[in-house]
Amino acid sequence: MKKIKVIVVVVLFFIVVPKAVSQQIAQYSQYLFNPIYINPAYTGYKNDLFIQSFYRKQWVGLEGSPESFGVAADAMLNSQNVGIGMVAMADNLGLQSTQSLYANLAYHLQVGYDSYLSFGTGVGFVNYRMKSELYDPTILDDPTLNLGLGNIIYPDLRVGLLFYSEYLFAGVSVDQALENILNIDNVDLVVAPKRSLSFSLGRIIDVTDRLLIKPSFFSMFDFKANRRLDFNLFFMYDESIGLGLGHRRSIKFFQKDLAGDKSIAFILNTEIRLGEHLRLGYSYDYPMSGFWNYESHEISLGFLLISPQSRLRSPRYF
Repeated sequence: MKKIKVIVVVVLFFIVVPKAVSQQIAQYSQYLFNPIYINPAYTGYKNDLFIQSFYRKQWVGLEGSPESFGVAADAMLNSQNVGIGMVAMADNLGLQSTQSLYANLAYHLQVGYDSYLSFGTGVGFVNYRMKSELYDPTILDDPTLNLGLGNIIYPDLRVGLLFYSEYLFAGVSVDQALENILNIDNVDLVVAPKRSLSFSLGRIIDVTDRLLIKPSFFSMFDFKANRRLDFNLFFMYDESIGLGLGHRRSIKFFQKDLAGDKSIAFILNTEIRLGEHLRLGYSYDYPMSGFWNYESHEISLGFLLISPQSRLRSPRYF
């Protein structure tokens, strides 16, 4: 019976996702700390109520640079293997702003003693707005001056698959899965919604009783432009203090011209866990080449409300 359920889950996922193009989702350096913002299959994976938020300022010093904020809450329904949650995000990029809200649902199918396959969806809407009050009429060559100034609200769908155990995780997710059926051609958008595919993989390695290492990999795929690849190595001491080093690259796939292959940033991640409930995270991106010659900062806060009936046998380090 379990094998049948696994097959159904996988088939449903790939029916919904026949192709994935263009990268539109916001960039995060702390994708291991806040995975629900990228993959809805994480909804409920901590079993107990988990409330988290983040703020990211990208390319500090560059006027109109990306700025993102998010808050989310999720939990597992008792004895149902079903996770539910809500995710709200806001992004600003120059004169463009978007606010989004999703209701998440995930089913966690147990496939081993402490391993699960989760299929998740996030259904919601996106409010896109051009901030006309910030226009400077003296800038005649501004390419956005010819764009519409109104608001638009359109539906959005996210889907994801996640396999995880106490020491291993692998996930794939798709953002803006309704791209091919949206009819918003009559609205001038700086960035039109396009499907994006992301993939994550990582493992927990116990070095000693007090030290663990967490190597991980994250990728965002865009078949029309460069792909983002993140490689990270994170160290956690005494289940309370963490330090990680990462490297972000921009790489062209499926093309003969590899001129776009370049290092983008060196990443420093830190994490502090105050007991079993509170987690603080910070990341710093140091630019290494090209247009990305600006530093970026990201902070996050998470609070886990553990119930007396918690089924979690070990803490989640991802």
